[in-house]
Order: sequence, then structure tokens, then C-alpha cells
Amino acid sequence: MYRAAITALIIVAGAAQAAVWVGYEGGLRQYTDEGELVRTYDDYRRPISLALDVERRRLWFLDAYDYGLVCFDVDADKEAFRIRDAAHAPAIGTSNLRLYLLEKRPIEPSISLDAGDGSVWVADFYGHQVAKYDAAGKEVFRSGSFHEPFAVAALGDCLAWVAGGIKTLSLVGPECKTLRSMSGVNEARALAYDAARELVWVADYRNNRVFAINSEGRLKRKVTGVELPAQLAVDDARGTVWVATHYAGIVKISADNEKITGSIPEPESVAGLDVDGGGRLWVAYDQVEEIVCYSPLGDKVLTIKRVNMPTGVAAE
Repeated sequence: MYRAAITALIIVAGAAQAAVWVGYEGGLRQYTDEGELVRTYDDYRRPISLALDVERRRLWFLDAYDYGLVCFDVDADKEAFRIRDAAHAPAIGTSNLRLYLLEKRPIEPSISLDAGDGSVWVADFYGHQVAKYDAAGKEVFRSGSFHEPFAVAALGDCLAWVAGGIKTLSLVGPECKTLRSMSGVNEARALAYDAARELVWVADYRNNRVFAINSEGRLKRKVTGVELPAQLAVDDARGTVWVATHYAGIVKISADNEKITGSIPEPESVAGLDVDGGGRLWVAYDQVEEIVCYSPLGDKVLTIKRVNMPTGVAAE
């Protein structure tokens, strides 16, 4: 079965050649990192927010057709299990969706993988909930104490930061108990964990800045003048934070020097981005329907063309 609408992408390193997992409106595909099609899986409608558990060889994603959480066994080449109704579909009646029409696309629920124990956290924006599932798919908890959680970043040790609502960041622990909160943000659209520095980077959308906090909520890094930062990808080994803005392309930030050190001034809309193990940046451009790979310096390496409506990228 062939469908053209590509919506998500994930890079999986292999012994000889890396594989590229692509979700699209109609299924899931595996490509080589040179863009050659390997196989197609037509059991899914629109995989979003892909996350790869390298140690356990599991690919997690939300299927935006029914917003079930899917765990795919990479080595067995089949679905391990599916959790029905893990998140809610976009609905104006249950949120302030009118505030977010600038992007001309709804806010999607998202997931964050805890690489330590293989659990998965779900930021259920329209359900006003945060949920956690263990590696076997058992629901650990589901909390309704968060209004419109934009994102969640798992830290390990049953801890995660949650961007709950427009103005608040919360550190939560076991059973989703809030351990501490901080204010002063204005739509924290994305969170990304920097394991090497034990920091969480925050895309503070309306405040036009990117900053990083530690587990105690203390501000450790701050970079201003980043216009409408919407998505983040951290290369902790090289000390780089890539930031996709809403209008101004992609900005490269030094994680240690708190400076903008480069940019990719592509005018096209960025649907998603991530960094692979070699430090290459993979970007999904939805308007021009391409997936582009850049070197750690920001030079274009390769392009996968004719990818219709891509929405996300995740890389090993």
C-alpha cells in the first residue's frame, strides 16, 4: 500500500548503514540514511512524536489517527503493543486553541523517553493531563493537574519537567507529584534534556529566548533574541543546541558559552528536527516537502525529496 504523505522521521544507527524510520499518513516506512526505501508498514495512519529506545530496541510513537501510543519492536520488525487513547485529539472546545492559530496547525500531544528505565511520558495537551507508561506499556500514573501541557522532558529517576500551561514549568516526581514550580515563561513550546550537563533546555516561545535550568529550577543558561523558538534538538556531546524558530529558520547555540554561533536561514517552515549520533542535524520541512540532513557545522549533506507534509524527526 502506498501513501505519499510523510509525517515523521527517525534515524536508527546500524552496523553498516543507518536506517531511517518514516511515519506518514497511511503507515510507517524504513529508509536507509541515503534515502532508499527498505520496507513499508501500512498498519498506522499518522505516526507523530517518534522516540527510539536504543538499549531496548523499541520505537515509540503516537498514532494521530486515534492517538494511541504504539511500541514497535525494531528487531522483531513488528508492533510489540498499542495503548489505546493515550492522548486526546485536537479540540477547540477543550483548550485555548484559538491562541495558537498563528502556526496554522494544532498543537499535537508529545512524548518523552526516559532512557534509564525505558518508560515513556506523555504530554496530553488537549486532555490537560500528563501520563507515564513503563517499558512494558503499563500505565504508571495519569494526572489531570496540568492545563494544556505543551511538552515534557524525562530526566530519569522518575523525574520530569513539564511545561504545563502558558506560564508555568513544573518538576514532577513519582505519581506525578509536583516537587517544584517556576514561573516567568510565556508558552514553553519545547523542552529538551541535556544529559551531559544535566540541564533542561526550554524554548520560551513568546519571550523570544532559550534558557536552561537544572533539576532545582535554577537558571543556568540564557540566550535572548531568538525569535519565536518552537522546537529544540540538543547535541550534548558537542555542546550545541539547535533551535527551530517560527519565522527565522534554525539557530545554532553554544550550550556552554550561551551564544548564537550560527544559523540555517532557510525560509521554509520547520516541522521537526533532531540530531543523530554523529552530530548531524536532520530537519523536516513541511512546506517544501523535504527532509534535509546538515553537518554539525550546518552545511547541507543530503536531501530526501517528495516527502509530503513531514511533521517530526528523531535520531539516534
